Amino acid sequence: MKPIRLPAFSYRFTLEGYNLERFVNTMSKENIPLLSFRRTGVRKLVCVCYQADMPAIQALVAEKGWKCTDPTPLGLAAFFAFLRIRWGIPLGFFLMIAVSVTLYQFVWQVEIRGAHQYHGDIVTYLADENLTPGLPKNRVDAHELTQKLNRRYPEVAWFNVYVHDVTLVVDCSLGMPPPAVKPVSPGDLVAMRDGVVTTVLVHAGTPVVKPGDIVRKGQVLVYGRERIADEGSISVNAQGVIMARCWRSQTVSVPLREVYSASTGRITEHQQICTPWLSVPAALETPSYLAYDTEITRLPLVGCFFPCWIQKTVFYEVALEFNQRNAEEVQAEAGTAATQKLLDTLRGNEIVDKWVDYCMIENDLMIATATAEWVMDIGSPALP
Repeated sequence: MKPIRLPAFSYRFTLEGYNLERFVNTMSKENIPLLSFRRTGVRKLVCVCYQADMPAIQALVAEKGWKCTDPTPLGLAAFFAFLRIRWGIPLGFFLMIAVSVTLYQFVWQVEIRGAHQYHGDIVTYLADENLTPGLPKNRVDAHELTQKLNRRYPEVAWFNVYVHDVTLVVDCSLGMPPPAVKPVSPGDLVAMRDGVVTTVLVHAGTPVVKPGDIVRKGQVLVYGRERIADEGSISVNAQGVIMARCWRSQTVSVPLREVYSASTGRITEHQQICTPWLSVPAALETPSYLAYDTEITRLPLVGCFFPCWIQKTVFYEVALEFNQRNAEEVQAEAGTAATQKLLDTLRGNEIVDKWVDYCMIENDLMIATATAEWVMDIGSPALP
């Protein structure tokens, strides 16, 4: 079997004896190349050869009567010889890599951004959901957690949950709430949302609304004052139950046209030799297709010590087609999605009635608006 000769793996040795020129000729006849040789004395020759040829050279020298001394590894051969002696270095290196890769599979930090007054409550909620440092990444469902937070905090504009490196990030946007109506006094009872009053039951204070009145968020429902003898009045903390019919809507848009892609049969292939630092060739030339799909395959370079792989990129040309969907199916899909979105928003409230309105825009977009009606106590103490 022909030895595998690698320039980075070489040996240097000293040959002692007579007629050293015959040794060089013998090497040539045996097809054993010498990388270099030089005479250092009358009977000494310093040679450099491939590591793979060293056993054959030693056997030949012993057979012909020469003496081979001081075999010294060079290049990578010396490096691996050093590692064989100090085996703890590669062992520690691989253990460090294994520990780093293992630790990277866990979340070690939870970062909440932009939550402001909700920060403490979100921290407690995440702890109750066991989303704490040390949790495996594969147990974190960012999409589901985003939906849960949106349902739990309806006043927050949006949440975005994702895992970055070893950090679970919760991005919050509180939005720009409308300015609140200033109460007359800190003891008033004000409306926490818009609605139509159905029942007024006052325990303390003076009511200023009656059943059938339309109220806006922040409007005073019960004044924090009560009349006493001699036409006077005293300040009290208004208390009562003000039931009102409230409405909320959610809108979903669904396109009436779908895009389908069909392969034309034309493909373009490219191959690269890649490392973590560079690729050969450095950049791929994308085909002149109007639309294409891409498939990337990576194969490790067998026998290579360094992190290196062959990357094959295949571009498949596709033709895009626009198909008109059935309007009734799209309408049913949009209505179901809008209703579900509304129910998720109003989870925990007793819904009295709900309905869906539809609108089609230029035969291209179906818009469904789901509206629900429920009754709730809208009274809330005014902030000082």
